[in-house]
Amino acid sequence: MSTGEHAGETCPTQFDFGIRLGLVLIMETACLSALSVTGLLVYIGYSAATIRRNAVKKWTVTTHVHWYFLSLLVSEMIQAIGGIINVKWVVEAEVTEGNVCTAQGVLKQFGDVGVAFASLAIALHTFFALVFRWRPKPSSKLPLLVVAGIWITIALIIGISFATHRHKIYYGDTQYWCWITSDYPVQRIVLEYLWMWITALLNFALYIPISLVIICDATVIVHGWRIRFVRNPPSYHRENGREKAIALKMLVYPAVYTITVLPIAITRWLGFDSNGCSRVPWPATVFADLVFASSGFLNVVLYSFTRPTLRPQRDLHRERSSLMLTSHPPPFDTTNDTIKHDASEDTSPSNRSLGRASDISLP
Repeated sequence: MSTGEHAGETCPTQFDFGIRLGLVLIMETACLSALSVTGLLVYIGYSAATIRRNAVKKWTVTTHVHWYFLSLLVSEMIQAIGGIINVKWVVEAEVTEGNVCTAQGVLKQFGDVGVAFASLAIALHTFFALVFRWRPKPSSKLPLLVVAGIWITIALIIGISFATHRHKIYYGDTQYWCWITSDYPVQRIVLEYLWMWITALLNFALYIPISLVIICDATVIVHGWRIRFVRNPPSYHRENGREKAIALKMLVYPAVYTITVLPIAITRWLGFDSNGCSRVPWPATVFADLVFASSGFLNVVLYSFTRPTLRPQRDLHRERSSLMLTSHPPPFDTTNDTIKHDASEDTSPSNRSLGRASDISLP
């Protein structure tokens, strides 16, 4: 995302030392995110391939969130690559329009919107799994359709934009880097900013009822149009303590997205005067973009802390992995990160208060 504007003829085109230093910091943060995400993706792929090759049982993806989280990581990678391209502007001490500039604009938009859509999918899935007791089958094709829909939508957004503005400078100099130029303010808002703001607002709105369900130890009962909260019995704490802990960890992911988006959203609204140049102090712009560029790194760190058994471990009696793929142990086997319920659904409040942990946990 860009917080600057098209330089026009009144904005300085040559970068001084302070601007170049700020761009270097943003680029280094983007590199950190790219390396972190790449490491996690390689680890996930290697672990999945190794475990599948040596497994004695069938391995399946146990929750839709696995697919959404993978989409999030890939989008974070694309977003980070867009930030790394800033090295060209640091070396040249100015932004020059051309193929590299266009590529940076495309990568920034693709990554920003992809992260927003994936974060929104995670938030919606967690909301329905916890509040409305939605328990989709792991074999369902819904997550694949959602992920495919996300990427097709973004590809159409960028492809149609190229087609309709092919003889104009659509992705160009925005003072500090390349993005959608100031000649297209509507496209900036509708095709990127709007989705980021919607995701941040929905994250906040959806996790209010989720927090109430968890903190108040309540179960949401839905009968037609009637919705009521039922307090959980004392036995809930003994039977579902692990599930509550997992659900509480899930609340951190939308918080990270909102925190990384908020500073850059503020600088965007405060940003531009009548001449098209940013009036936000450069240090504030750097801070906002540093926070935004760190989202990939923060998500990887958060993943590591919320998954204490990150390393795949094999058991002589049960092959299992706690990373992306999970075996099928007997019900109530507590050796897994997630508590499995009996195939026959118990509708009592103690068993329904937080749903199955496998419905809400990240890979």
